[in-house]
Amino acid sequence: MPARNPTASIPIRHRLALASILAAAALAGGQVVVAAPPTVVDGTDVKVTNDNNNVDGGTPNPSFDAQNRQSNETTIAINPVEPDIVAAGANDYRMVSVHGDGWLGFYVSADGGETWFNTMVPGFTTDTSANGQSSPLKGLDASGDPVVRFDADGNLYVGGIAFNRDFDQADKDLDTVAFISKYWYTPGTPAGTSTPNAAGDPPNYTYAFTTIVDKGAVGFANPGVGFGGQLDDKNWHDIDRNPASPCFGNIYYTYTKFAGQVGGFPIVLSRSLDGGESFEEPQQISNAGPNGTHATQGSYLAIASDGTVYVGYRTFPTSSDPTTKLQIVKSTNCGKSFSKPVTAATLIPMPRQTTGLTFRTPLEIQIAVSDVDPNRLYATYMAMNGDNADIYVVRSTNGARSFGAPVVVNDDGTHKHQFWPTIAVSNGLLSVGWYDLRRSDDPSLPESGNDELDVFYAHSSDGLSFSDNHRVTDVSHDPNCRMFGGGTVGFHGDYIELAARWTGDEHVVHIVWADNRDVSPCDLDPAAGPATNNTGNRNQNVYGDTLIVDP
Repeated sequence: MPARNPTASIPIRHRLALASILAAAALAGGQVVVAAPPTVVDGTDVKVTNDNNNVDGGTPNPSFDAQNRQSNETTIAINPVEPDIVAAGANDYRMVSVHGDGWLGFYVSADGGETWFNTMVPGFTTDTSANGQSSPLKGLDASGDPVVRFDADGNLYVGGIAFNRDFDQADKDLDTVAFISKYWYTPGTPAGTSTPNAAGDPPNYTYAFTTIVDKGAVGFANPGVGFGGQLDDKNWHDIDRNPASPCFGNIYYTYTKFAGQVGGFPIVLSRSLDGGESFEEPQQISNAGPNGTHATQGSYLAIASDGTVYVGYRTFPTSSDPTTKLQIVKSTNCGKSFSKPVTAATLIPMPRQTTGLTFRTPLEIQIAVSDVDPNRLYATYMAMNGDNADIYVVRSTNGARSFGAPVVVNDDGTHKHQFWPTIAVSNGLLSVGWYDLRRSDDPSLPESGNDELDVFYAHSSDGLSFSDNHRVTDVSHDPNCRMFGGGTVGFHGDYIELAARWTGDEHVVHIVWADNRDVSPCDLDPAAGPATNNTGNRNQNVYGDTLIVDP
């Protein structure tokens, strides 16, 4: 059988853009001089959310955002078996009018990100399907914090947390869980049908099961006490997909165990050796040795080609250490045990509630290991640089034993904030994306203006110098629309994500983000209200784009 054309799955809009560049090449001396294509070509932004374009469409279901509600906190992954298949996920509020809260939504594209099928994991409050009734999430009020990943066979794993916001189910033996839902890769199967009482399977996928990774404890919303129990939160997972790895097929799942009134919140890790059917007892990995701490959050995983597991996270200041750090631990025995923490960077975090923004901006870090060198690890974070936050990358070339000096990635020269960076490596090329306010009014003032948020991108072959920044978004949006808390606060989630692959000729980078461009009107008044009108004043959507990078 002929080898597959590596550019066949590149969206047509990118091939047309490249063709137009070649067609515009200059003529000199009667010869056609073909100019080199640009380093980065991206297409038109694609709306991932299947909404009703600010028209009230009646009762929503997991596949149709009929009432134009919010979605945010995005994740993305590429199927290694069929790279035209891309999965994304978000906190999805489309079903609030049906079951009263948000739920974990995920979206699958079978054409490289051009179109998307929307659905949700089973088990939401009104889910009466067989899958919903048998789900261990059934009875919990809400779910979110999505992470999507594929295994080597193309099976999809959707991870998140589920919880009760209110202490209204005292007979339950749990109040919060970390979970993973598995979908078998079944090429050719059609998309299922969603209703307010069932979530349809995506095309090419069949729901398998949901597994509880770990349980929290009753008391998440304990009357008179507040958060008095244990909350499993800030989760992430990844899968060893290299058949040559001694840990091939292992699923690693990290999260923070917040201990409520007791205090302390370490990073823990659990692993599955049977394709997600069960998970081992979690082990603490952030507090080994004198450099460890129980005050940690925001773990992120990277798995090297030799099976080494890296976990990065941020620390909080304590009485013994007043600094904020980005730390790395690693396992060289398939997750059985982890090293002592190594500090990759010490930083001043962007304030969680930043002046001039209506939404929170917690410090979130991401890490990526080179796919051509298992000892080369990159970590990215946002940190204050004077009066504004910039995007930084640090690099290790010795398996996270030490790290070099941090490098600033953004090249804007303004005093506006950049935040929530995301990174991936394909054939040795480091791709970085982030949210960026550089195009807003008052470029010298980080605390005012802030009415134009974009996604930007840069790449590097070594993590020491970066390409010119490339604006990904076609349309800027105002991130300060107050769509939560009864119209009193904004919320954009806590992270965005990109994924990258190498075709043999070029890099294909998919990125998804939360976007307010469809919100109409955008409420900037801190007073409560107006109520949801189902015709656009809560229509925060997930958008995505695909970049072709030819360095």
